[in-house]
Amino acid sequence: MRATRFFLVLLENLDLIISGLCLTVLVFLTALGVVMRYVLGSPLTWLEEVQLILLVWVAFFGSGAAFRAGGHVAIEALVEMFPVRLQRAVEAIDSLLVATILVLVAYWQFSRAMTLTVTGRSTSILGIPLSLNYFGVAAACLFMLVHFVRQRLALFGSWRRGGGRDA
Repeated sequence: MRATRFFLVLLENLDLIISGLCLTVLVFLTALGVVMRYVLGSPLTWLEEVQLILLVWVAFFGSGAAFRAGGHVAIEALVEMFPVRLQRAVEAIDSLLVATILVLVAYWQFSRAMTLTVTGRSTSILGIPLSLNYFGVAAACLFMLVHFVRQRLALFGSWRRGGGRDA
């Protein structure tokens, strides 16, 4: 039972863990790159390839964590002036649009990753498969979708129970 609980907590926070690890490695490698280039005069030629992958993964997996926390920017001043029924309609349309976009981005990124895998394209210095970035973005979009759907189901459930918009 404890192992199952641990696994579920790990899975639920995997996007945050991946983002945090990538950010840690990115900061360390960037500092190392500065020292190598400006102090020792010997730049790391492969550094940009790794930084690009890490930066994309930090951004997208971090967005998944922001979805879970409801931390994305929202400008609700106009919508809050509407009657409650119209607010809920706007919220439902917004939810449908966000979910659709996340599914489409995940699909397109996965398709692109599969194409790059089949063609065997890789980075020029380290030979890292280019598909790695695209698979990461697709996975991060799925994390965002799961967190978003869970959040919206809770919101819509509060509406059914008679709660307010922010309940």
